[in-house]
Amino acid sequence: MNNINNSDFLPWSNPNFIPGAPHNLPARPDPAVAGTSGTAGLIVPGETVNVRENYRYASLISISQTVGTTSVKFLDQPIGKRNMLGFRNASTGSQDLFIDFNTNATTNSWLKLTAGTIVLFDSVVPQDDLYVISSAAGGTLAYVFSTFPG
Repeated sequence: MNNINNSDFLPWSNPNFIPGAPHNLPARPDPAVAGTSGTAGLIVPGETVNVRENYRYASLISISQTVGTTSVKFLDQPIGKRNMLGFRNASTGSQDLFIDFNTNATTNSWLKLTAGTIVLFDSVVPQDDLYVISSAAGGTLAYVFSTFPG
């Protein structure tokens, strides 16, 4: 007979304590353990799997572009997921750059980059379309990003 207090589907009574098993997660194929113990990619209870192994590396794409006083989209929402995103105001003058997410950038946009400013997202990475505008003509935006395969 199944004891309701030991059900895998009930929330944990103390969120500060994570029990050793079953973590309320189903076993599923994982390419990081493919073929171990003859399981052909299934997680076997008792085996240790480094879930970050597949996601800790970034293959970077680096781009620099001139920015004017009209908002332009400089990066589309990814097909996969971005795991790193960085911006730098590489302007040689006093141009400020303004970046917005999922909407045209304006000089009132939340993210303002003064000349030389660097912003890096590597923990929680925006997945939105990205737009930029400069406070004066001739601004330069340098940006770098990495995505997982879609």
